[in-house]
Amino acid sequence: MSIGTFSTSAGIVSFAALLLLTLWHGRPNREGQVVVAACVLACLWCATLLGAQFGLMADFGVKGIPSLLETGETLAWIVFLELLLAPSMAQRFDPRLHVLAGFAALAAGAAVLLNDATYLGGSGVLATSQIIGRESLTIIGLLLIENLYRNTAAKGLWNVIPLCIGLGGFFTYRLFLYSDALLFGRISDVFAEVQPAIDALVVPFLALTLARNRDWHLHIHVSHRVALHALTLVASGIFLVCVVVVSTLLRDTGGWWQVVEIATLFGSLLVLATVLSSGSVKARLKYLVSRNFFALRYDYRDEWMRFIDRLSGRDEGQDLRQRVIEGVAEIVDSPAGALWLMSESGGAEAGFVPVAVWNTRLPADAVEPRNGAFARGFRGGNWIQEFHKGRAYPALGDCWLAVPLSAQGQMIGFITLVPSRARADLNWESFELLRALARQAASYIAEERLAKQLIDSRRLQDYAKRFAFVAHDIKNLAAQLRLVVVNAKRHGDDPSFRVDAFRTIEHSVTRLNDLLQQLRDNEVAEEFAVPAIDPVPVIRAIAQTRGSDGTPIQTALECGTARVRVDSERLGSVLTHLLDNAIEASPRGATISLTAYRRDGHLVIDIADEGEGMDVAFIHEQLFRPFRSTKSDGYGIGAYQTREWVRAAGGELEVISAPGVGTTMRIVLPLAKEGAVSTAA
Repeated sequence: MSIGTFSTSAGIVSFAALLLLTLWHGRPNREGQVVVAACVLACLWCATLLGAQFGLMADFGVKGIPSLLETGETLAWIVFLELLLAPSMAQRFDPRLHVLAGFAALAAGAAVLLNDATYLGGSGVLATSQIIGRESLTIIGLLLIENLYRNTAAKGLWNVIPLCIGLGGFFTYRLFLYSDALLFGRISDVFAEVQPAIDALVVPFLALTLARNRDWHLHIHVSHRVALHALTLVASGIFLVCVVVVSTLLRDTGGWWQVVEIATLFGSLLVLATVLSSGSVKARLKYLVSRNFFALRYDYRDEWMRFIDRLSGRDEGQDLRQRVIEGVAEIVDSPAGALWLMSESGGAEAGFVPVAVWNTRLPADAVEPRNGAFARGFRGGNWIQEFHKGRAYPALGDCWLAVPLSAQGQMIGFITLVPSRARADLNWESFELLRALARQAASYIAEERLAKQLIDSRRLQDYAKRFAFVAHDIKNLAAQLRLVVVNAKRHGDDPSFRVDAFRTIEHSVTRLNDLLQQLRDNEVAEEFAVPAIDPVPVIRAIAQTRGSDGTPIQTALECGTARVRVDSERLGSVLTHLLDNAIEASPRGATISLTAYRRDGHLVIDIADEGEGMDVAFIHEQLFRPFRSTKSDGYGIGAYQTREWVRAAGGELEVISAPGVGTTMRIVLPLAKEGAVSTAA
């Protein structure tokens, strides 16, 4: 058995099996009937090829019958794909496109069939016109396959992929076969003999598609973008076919025309690449497709999702305001624009100023009055203004469209766009889409403004918080300096007093400078930047200083080699504040207890007094509330500041108290690490 006999036999068996499988499921629907016709034509084509191998076609004088049947099979599969796409096209495309597409397909198929009929009694070898006709049908089939795949939702690809693989392979092999024939001027005998076997390999994929879709109905969504893509490919295919035809005619003349042929082919490819890369050409094609091929001009889902992706994108490295301009401009294919927002200075004279520009320039002092004629043209932010050449306001530059930005019922700005790359007649759809996207963009801009205001407010709040802490410490420093002034009247002549006074003043100046530095710092020091210290020397120094005033402070330091990660100045301020409060709360002559010990990986510092104590309600509701004080000269920030400092170090300030039994203020700090520092009391 020869290769040709085996190949044609495989084709007959395979397509006959697919025919029986299609009929086995009952009476086929419209798509199924086309599949039946394609299978019948395929079987007849393979049978005539088999007969031609034995000379039967020559006996009847109709050697061109196989080529006629092959064209019929190809057209049947093209009609089948068009029927699959037809329901989605009917919902989205203009009815005029149905007539145009049907007429074009009918004309192309009829032209190829009639051309094959003229060669019915010929030698059976395909002529150049027949090859070009088959190449054109193959390109149409591949375009339909591409649209079928691109327009199927992800959840429906499981049903469509076998069909795309099968018929895609069917048309791809024919594209290869006829492209080779156009290149070398004849059909390759080997490639032609294998063709029926290649078609037989397609049958399992078609059978799998039939098993997954008993009625051949596939849910497909045709988008504007894919339609434009397909139209571009169709135009490219027609252009290349025309170039091949011209090159073939030139090649047949021979001689120096071969140089012209090569130059024409290469130059045509350069022209095609230039045209397809042109933004204005793309804009014109998009406008042509939207206006003439679709019942609705825009694919709202695609436009909305694209706009949202544009606004929320961060990888482009562009400011939000510039992305807003580009997103709105892309709707009408405008190549440049500017974003104007209401000046944040406020006041009756406030106006709109350009805050972002894209591919355009505006004067540095450009401003549009809030109550001017141009601003009133927006009618409160509900009207888009379109200007023809020479009618725009001079301050706006080359302005074609002005789209208002409205958020929460107020117009916060507008976008000006330069004329489109191609002529664009805007209709109600265009204005509605621009208005909707502009409102979405306005919400993004308004939220960005609010976020910046919130950040500034938080910074001011943090600064106020630091200032409150500083004010409390300044009060303590002022008390120390007041004591120096009061005692200077009595002991001003004592040299030792003068030495202590200057030491106190020097300490106060240093402390004031540290407090001013705290006001300048905007960042809180990271935990790892604070060194671990031995707290015992700090505790002893504070206890000795406060005990020098005559108040007995009983100290018991049993923390061993404990080390904590905390600033020594802040720890001293915390201990000073708590000891001062304990001394003020205790009766004269009472003993203040200061104890430090380790417990469960923490350093615990207890400061206990013998005062009147506090009830639970006061501790939870009043003690740590800022700007609440029981002292006439107090700021009400000391307890709150102390707890915040302890918490900043990773610890906690606990209060153990009850009316009539005194109060214990407990500082609990996590241990940093074990050291070898001696802390014997």
